[in-house]
Amino acid sequence: MTREELAHILRAAAKIADDPGILVIGSQSILGSYPEELLPEPVWLSMEADIAFLDDPDAYGCRS
Repeated sequence: MTREELAHILRAAAKIADDPGILVIGSQSILGSYPEELLPEPVWLSMEADIAFLDDPDAYGCRS
């Protein structure tokens, strides 16, 4: 996945959840710091991104 594709995923997730506070975890998180052409091929060949919302009311079983 390219940095541009990751940005698209983040924009879509933020819009769907109406929450811009997203944390990228896993191998794709490095795309936020380095362009894909500077990274080894296995990093930018991944087709999935793991994300978490920073203000998740359901985290750790806590509900308001």
